[in-house]
Amino acid sequence: MVVSFRKVLSNFGFLALWFGQLSSQLADRVFVYVLMILAYHLTHSNLGVAVPLLAFGLPSVLFGPLAGVFVDKWDRKAILIVTSIIRGLLILLLVPLVGESLVLIFGISFLLYTATQFFAPAESASIPELVKSDDLIVANSLFMITWMGASVVGFGLGAPLVNFFGTEGTFIASALLYFAAAIAVAVVPLKPLNKEIKQKEHTVLKDLVFGLAFVRRHQVVRYALYKLFVATAAIAIVSLLAISYAEQVLKIGEKNFGYLIFAVAAGMFVGMGLLERLRRVMNKGTIVIVSFIVSGLALVAIGQVSDLYLALLSIFVLGVGNIFITSSIQTILQQHIPRQIRGRVFGIQNMLINSAFVFPVIIAGWLADIYGIQATMSGLGWFVLVAGGMGIFFKKFRAV
Repeated sequence: MVVSFRKVLSNFGFLALWFGQLSSQLADRVFVYVLMILAYHLTHSNLGVAVPLLAFGLPSVLFGPLAGVFVDKWDRKAILIVTSIIRGLLILLLVPLVGESLVLIFGISFLLYTATQFFAPAESASIPELVKSDDLIVANSLFMITWMGASVVGFGLGAPLVNFFGTEGTFIASALLYFAAAIAVAVVPLKPLNKEIKQKEHTVLKDLVFGLAFVRRHQVVRYALYKLFVATAAIAIVSLLAISYAEQVLKIGEKNFGYLIFAVAAGMFVGMGLLERLRRVMNKGTIVIVSFIVSGLALVAIGQVSDLYLALLSIFVLGVGNIFITSSIQTILQQHIPRQIRGRVFGIQNMLINSAFVFPVIIAGWLADIYGIQATMSGLGWFVLVAGGMGIFFKKFRAV
């Protein structure tokens, strides 16, 4: 296990891409935090706070798969650099608009997250170009733990940054993080697609249809994307309900909900270390199925307990299961998708992941208001449990 991590971490190209991801993710989270505060001050309503979520979710639904087409057509390294610079510049445009029109803020944020639709699939498609196939699961684990860690740290940094630098200064800090990401990915040794592949390119529409058709025909890829959507939605819902769960069920106060998020992150970190050993004795598809069942049971337990320590333990197990699922699925996708269409498929994946952070979360919030936090958590657990159990009957996925 240590040898595998050492191999990946000694890979300069991967480290540069990884640092670019970390800087970009931190910028994203700090930016969203400030946007939510700004939206509330401008509207004085909870509905207004939903505007940043819409600016985040809509571009992925509208442009995610289409962006993937261009990732396959254009130089991926150039896409990573240019989109990072564009996002930094767009944030700087927001600085003079602080306290002004929410419509303009939404419009610029919408453009920023549209640029993200190009960055994300280009990043995912680049990992197999930098890391050997046997080390992919370790590389993906590092990316997934960074993604979760950036969410926790980014939102945590939001409050002190705003208090110390103000809204304008925090926007500038986010822009600098995007520029740092551009510098990092600029040194990543990525090779462009060869000429033979480029000569076979068709129109944008045909390429888009081809990518969608590939997902539809390839059972393993289609099933993996479905599993990834469910796993991401589960974590997103738990994050949404964590505040109310901390206050209403655990009685520790809403301000302490961060301990629950930390338990998830701790579970993911420990799971990252265990996954390398587990994949030596178990197929990746089997790991995903078993982890779904364990995660479902953990969610059911979360919905049943009111003791803080039992809740933290269940959430920790959920974090372990989530890193097993997401890292294994990402590796399965990278190994089953031909290089020349990775951008298209990862564009679809990006759309699904971002959608999982918006639409299921809204539905879960509505259900929690009607049926209560614990009932919603338990219901989610049974759904995840059944989703995992169904995979037992898919022999082709189990054997991956």
